[in-house]
Amino acid sequence: MGNLTIIVKDRLLLFLFLLGSVSICGQTPIKRQVTPADYSQWSTLTAEKLAADGKWVSYKLVYDSGKDTVFVQQTTGTKKYSCPSAADESFSRNGKWWAAIEPEKGFGVLNLKTGNIQWTADVVSYEFLANGKYLALLKKAGLEQELDILNMETGLQYTAKDISEYRFNADGKIGVYITKQENAVKLIWLEEAFRTSEIIQSSAKRFKNLIWNKKGNALAFLQELQQDEYQGTNHKLYFLNHLTITPQLHNLDPSLAEGILNGMRIVSPPARKSLEMATDGKKVFFYITATKVQTNDKEIVQVWDGATPWTYPSQKTVEGWQYSSKMAVWWPEENKIFKIGTDEFPKTQLMADGNYALNHNPLQYEPQYEFVSPVDYVLTDVRTGKSKKILQKQIRKFDFIKGSGSGNFINYFKEKHWWVYNRKLDSHINLTLPLGIPIDEVDYDCGGTAPPYGSPGWSADEKYLIVYDQYDVWLLSADGKSRKRLTRGREKHIQYRIAEDNYTDSQLIGSAVLPGNKFDLSNGLLIEAFGDDKSSGYCYWHPDGSIKSMVYKDLMINPLIKAWQSSSYIYREQSFELSPRLMFKSEKRKQPKVLIQTNPQQNHFEWGHSELISYTNSKGTPLQGVLYYPSNFQKGKQYPMIVNIYEKQSHILHHYFNPEGNAADAFPRTNYSLDGYLVLYPDITYEVGEPGKSATDCVVAAVKAVTAKGIVEEEHIGLTGASFGGYETAYIVSQTNIFAAAIAGCPLTDFVSQYLSLDGTGGTPRMWRYESQQQRMGASLFENYQGYIENSPVAQAAKINTPLLLWSGLEDTMVSWTQGLELHLALRRLQKPNQFLVYPGENHSFLKQETKNDLTQRAKEWFDFYLKERPCIGKLSSN
Repeated sequence: MGNLTIIVKDRLLLFLFLLGSVSICGQTPIKRQVTPADYSQWSTLTAEKLAADGKWVSYKLVYDSGKDTVFVQQTTGTKKYSCPSAADESFSRNGKWWAAIEPEKGFGVLNLKTGNIQWTADVVSYEFLANGKYLALLKKAGLEQELDILNMETGLQYTAKDISEYRFNADGKIGVYITKQENAVKLIWLEEAFRTSEIIQSSAKRFKNLIWNKKGNALAFLQELQQDEYQGTNHKLYFLNHLTITPQLHNLDPSLAEGILNGMRIVSPPARKSLEMATDGKKVFFYITATKVQTNDKEIVQVWDGATPWTYPSQKTVEGWQYSSKMAVWWPEENKIFKIGTDEFPKTQLMADGNYALNHNPLQYEPQYEFVSPVDYVLTDVRTGKSKKILQKQIRKFDFIKGSGSGNFINYFKEKHWWVYNRKLDSHINLTLPLGIPIDEVDYDCGGTAPPYGSPGWSADEKYLIVYDQYDVWLLSADGKSRKRLTRGREKHIQYRIAEDNYTDSQLIGSAVLPGNKFDLSNGLLIEAFGDDKSSGYCYWHPDGSIKSMVYKDLMINPLIKAWQSSSYIYREQSFELSPRLMFKSEKRKQPKVLIQTNPQQNHFEWGHSELISYTNSKGTPLQGVLYYPSNFQKGKQYPMIVNIYEKQSHILHHYFNPEGNAADAFPRTNYSLDGYLVLYPDITYEVGEPGKSATDCVVAAVKAVTAKGIVEEEHIGLTGASFGGYETAYIVSQTNIFAAAIAGCPLTDFVSQYLSLDGTGGTPRMWRYESQQQRMGASLFENYQGYIENSPVAQAAKINTPLLLWSGLEDTMVSWTQGLELHLALRRLQKPNQFLVYPGENHSFLKQETKNDLTQRAKEWFDFYLKERPCIGKLSSN
């Protein structure tokens, strides 16, 4: 609230002024053309949040200029507040408070009843506790940080100085924090007038990595140990429980331990939580590794051995499983330790109850040429140490294996079906075979295994696994005896899915727990819907089996956010012509209310419209595409057209796109529509082994379908795409001369050289992209060498007659910039018109504003020159 403003009177006067200026003597207002100078007026709606009681909403309008503003307003009343440049905004769970951090003024907390706001400077972060009864602020205090905890009802405050880390338990009533200089761990009971107790203080190394169990009655943390001659940092592990009586502290020191921990180190693995707490509050999961002697030996040769499981760079990173982190479990009160990860099966995922673990070895079937290898899964009872192999050669992609909340079931996708492993019965049941319909993607056109439509999780009572088919949501009993279809999407050609964002457990992020949500069916389900005609919306599935539509329109409707404590909702709706507006709906309101209509200035400008088109490729496959008409479109007139390609894109029919001065893919489609271009986004379907030919077939068919309307200047058609779309663009112009100009961003151009290369991050061969992913060859280079040649733009360069602009980031780790270089040099040698733009410091996706500005301008000049015959201003030919 840089200056917290109540928006009532001034806005009304402005509205009346604008109303008077729009129409004079009943004349229709004259709309003008959008120019680049107008782009800064456009904003993007984001960060929508709804108060728990549904009475207030907040949202942010983001501008390219950086003058972003957060608004807080009543959903049924007229009060509205603005907060320029605010971030990290949130409501308290009791609906009394809203807070945010503003760069200049600091932290602001707004009393939603009185409208008063209190500012606090130098706040780094904040957290509402106990549903909003308390507020915790982490503040800068010189070179240190302090923690302030405020009772929002009484005004009583507690301050802890010199803070390095803190965490509050699940109900927000007990906190633990670490002081930096004195290096002490302390507890604070918020409900007991901020009573504190020091748990431990040490003059040795620092404490860190505080973690609570889910119930909030036990916690654990680490302490760094003194450095020694071995590589890596070692830690001591602490556990604290019995907080409501007399807290008991237990510790585990690997430097003093015998048995399993002898010679091992407790470590913090990358991209994982250092510690996990079991739900029973009796055991802690942590990671250990063997000690490794520090060496200063210089590498004089790299041995790239064809027999190793991974390539040299990846193999060097691992350096043997004895040095990789493996999970172990500790029962502090029994002083019992069990090593879960082993050299044979080093990687661990926990079942939700923490009593069992799944182990696997990612090297087991290496070398192989999928992105992730299949593995055998071993189920281990962490209490007894007994293990059994339950799955062989299982695909370990994220959506292919999940677990139930109790840990009794594992659901996995294999052989085109969802199976359930019952831990108690040691049984496997195929739940989807009796359905008699495919539950893997029917239109999957890459190589390898077709993925499932999905399984979002289990019913809360674990009687049912929830799965998706192409259109519907199913309940399948865990014993395989019953099946129930919740929706009727197949008959309506509407795809129904659970609105999972309203149910996802964010605590699982970074956790070793096997993923899996649970849904309380007794409360019904929020279902999102998306039609084949691109209509969308939401409905409510009632436990009695009935479905009530909440909203469903020929628009893009998403996301829907439900109030935590009431049956109130907000959602966004938009189309290409309708800038996103935020809607509010409750049980008391028959009609939804518009809370904010973004970009009202659009009404003063000419604007285009979108249309869903249908066509078929040469094989008779029905396809769709999106055609954007120019803002000044007139029947009987023809216009230049640009075709933007990737894969399937017709789902964007109702997406709104701001005009903008730059775009990550160098193609801000609205700019072109506003400047007299037709813009076409066609769907492409593929035949495995012929990606280039398939793209050519579909794109040419789409172009013919549009030119048949008589609205296209056929001698002025352009083609553009980036990444895989860049490959398709470069290939298509070698097969047809219907395009007057083309732009290919970060393109694959030589399938042979790219196949025989490593990615730029971890040293993984790029072969998998061709054999079982987007490049869609479906076979190795040596099984179909001629196919690789025939689908490579470089090999077809002599047939390219279309002026071609290529661009790449010099640091691209996904598609090497040398791929663009190969085609540029080929065209240069053939004396074909082309330019190659190489941007230092940019990866596959461009991030720098000046880079995106430059590329967007150069791309526009390229098309304007060839498709509108406009003279070059300077960018096109500059060095």
